[in-house]
Amino acid sequence: MIRTLTGKNTYALRAYMHEVTSQFMREVGELGIERIDASEATADTILQAAQSLPFLVERKLLIVTNAGQNASLLERVEELIERTADQVEVLLVDASFDKRKASFKTLQKKTEVHDFTETNARELPAWAVEYCKEQGGVMSRADANYLVERVGSNQDLLAREIEKLVLFEANVDRTTIETLTDRTLQSTVFELLDAAFAGNHKRAISLYREQRASRIEPQYIIAMIVWQLHALALAVYAPNQQESTLVGAGLSPYTARKAAGLARSISKQAIKKMIVDLTELDEQIKTSADADAGVELYLLNL
Repeated sequence: MIRTLTGKNTYALRAYMHEVTSQFMREVGELGIERIDASEATADTILQAAQSLPFLVERKLLIVTNAGQNASLLERVEELIERTADQVEVLLVDASFDKRKASFKTLQKKTEVHDFTETNARELPAWAVEYCKEQGGVMSRADANYLVERVGSNQDLLAREIEKLVLFEANVDRTTIETLTDRTLQSTVFELLDAAFAGNHKRAISLYREQRASRIEPQYIIAMIVWQLHALALAVYAPNQQESTLVGAGLSPYTARKAAGLARSISKQAIKKMIVDLTELDEQIKTSADADAGVELYLLNL
């Protein structure tokens, strides 16, 4: 049997792989597990491992990581499926398989595909509270919500941050979160735009200068603003400003929720002007304008 593991939710992907591996070790033992990094191995090596019978055990689990990075293996995926021995179970693992390629369509048809999508941002605070409890800590729902707002919706990153917080202090609160975690640029830009739209120019400029103090270049911040305006434009022009609609258009649950919230107070004409003004600012910065002054003026005009 061959299982294909992919998807942006690397936390859920790794958790599933750990569960399969642990169960296999309990049933067969460590001798039955073979691991190959496809980014460093040849297709022939992987094919040989898949068709070779297990040694001293009844079954073998072959874990092939970074499978999507081995072009030769993908070209021979049909051969891999046909030649894999009955006593061998294969996990083809890559968080970012190219789903447009014929090889992935073959995997979809002929293997058991598990696509681990990002957890809905609205569900993450409840998960964070429970995960904190599993790690031996305590965190309120309000503080969990603040943590998600601060570091973003990447479940893998959230898990690592919660583990770090609990090691420092079992009772995780807002003060601990602010002390030990860094606000992600994505959440910062959303907060920055939110402040600018609300007319809180002092807060918007302060957030921008915090990023500059952290050595984030103005061009990179502009690129992030471009992405957020893209998400915002999708929300403004959507038939209904629902998170599910925006997720269907390709936004992550976190981005969709934030964009939908901001879009309720922005007109189509306003979002057009924001995009045009940012385009002009980008052109000016590439020629002669002072980048910091230009970005701060742009935020003030929002």
